[in-house]
Amino acid sequence: MRIAIGQIMHETNTMFGPPTPVDEFQRQGWETGREILEEETGVRSYLGGMIEAGERHGVKIVPTFSANAHPSGTIERAAFDTMLNNLLAGIRDAGEVDAVCVSLHGAGSAEGIDDIEGTILQAIREQVGPGVPVIATLDLHCHSTDLMIENATALLTVHEYPHVDSYERGFEAVELAVRAVTGTVKPVMHLTRLPMAVAPITSFHGPARMVNERCWEWESKGLLDVTFVHGYPHTDVPIISASVIAVADDDPDLAKRASEDVAGMIWEMREEFRSELPQPADAIREALEHDGQPVVIAEVSDNPGGGSPGSGTHLLRALIEAGVTEATFGFIYDPPTAEQAHDAGVGAEIEVEIGGKIDPANLGDAVRAKAYVKSITDGRYITTSPMGQGGERNLGKMARLVIGGIDVLIGSESHQTIDTGPFLLHGISVDRYKIVALKSQNHFRAGFEPIAAKIIRTDPPGWTTSNLKQLNYQRISRPIWPLDEGVEWSG
Repeated sequence: MRIAIGQIMHETNTMFGPPTPVDEFQRQGWETGREILEEETGVRSYLGGMIEAGERHGVKIVPTFSANAHPSGTIERAAFDTMLNNLLAGIRDAGEVDAVCVSLHGAGSAEGIDDIEGTILQAIREQVGPGVPVIATLDLHCHSTDLMIENATALLTVHEYPHVDSYERGFEAVELAVRAVTGTVKPVMHLTRLPMAVAPITSFHGPARMVNERCWEWESKGLLDVTFVHGYPHTDVPIISASVIAVADDDPDLAKRASEDVAGMIWEMREEFRSELPQPADAIREALEHDGQPVVIAEVSDNPGGGSPGSGTHLLRALIEAGVTEATFGFIYDPPTAEQAHDAGVGAEIEVEIGGKIDPANLGDAVRAKAYVKSITDGRYITTSPMGQGGERNLGKMARLVIGGIDVLIGSESHQTIDTGPFLLHGISVDRYKIVALKSQNHFRAGFEPIAAKIIRTDPPGWTTSNLKQLNYQRISRPIWPLDEGVEWSG
């Protein structure tokens, strides 16, 4: 049996940033053929899971094309067309295949195309025909659309946030493809969409955990998969919504009952998904009052993992103004300041202007201070978090600056912090600090929850705020909870 695999991955924040050109994908993640095997084998990623499943089941995995870029602005149309053409060419050049498994995000938008994943799946289906199973893995922050359902044999969305189960979903995609090819199962899907936008919330505990447990109850009754799809609220396209996808074995009524049951549960408990997070000064006060360390403070509103640049200064300024010592911040995106520190060298004292270079009206003015250059690095390390473990990270030129009692890391690539790697790279053991500040919504939990005495999320102004009413939506379908009052849904 031969199964083609490929990937086009992008979480698009249409509200902020310039259009994303093809060279950003080529710079960050662009592999063809065997390069995919070299890059992804042994990594806890969607493609890594697909590769491992192929080896486990004696299936010939045929790698085609993979493109991946970090969350950013709308994809340029020429970039999308190039990637889609490369993927289709790779599948065509693979020769006769029994199935196709693709890693997609689900919240990708290009110029003139709100739903790139539906477009990708439609193009693959037209090329391979109706008889070849086409299975896609998806991020749970995706837009579930009818076009995606119509053209895929099955959609497998991660259950967890942080996405510690990406590898497992990739593995399951190939396993399900094998079963579909051999006729062991006949997947059928049902999609239930809710007039609801969910601000990012972890699945490790709380209401999302309760919903996942209901999904798993249905799976224990014979469903192939039932997933609560949170949706992606930090973009402005009409297809935003929370949803539930259920996959059954040749039983569309069962898929419908499961999907609608879980969706009804979500709707009934929707107020539990409302986010009200403290501002930085309050978060710092709460951290200092806590007996234990480290206390992790995550600045969720400037999360590079959702398309904000990671250059905001609200939390850093509050730490300095509070006179905090025994604190570390990892990290702030500011290539000019990183370059300045590299030019000055370790041991130098420099006058810095951290941040304030990108949208200071929202993300804050520059922090001006005297800083001691403690260390400089190339920003490269291997991920240890269960999310993406074994994958290479490149944060560009980095520097550890000491400002008063705070160790501040500066980076040259816009990434969220998901594990202790950036700190260790600069000689920082986070358990020695009272406060560990970082920029991330929830992915950091996979690496930090096991070691944190307490976690506090703070939400100053930024492009990935959890207060969705602060965002200037223009195109999404209305009414939608929680932006509008009196929203009704009857299932």
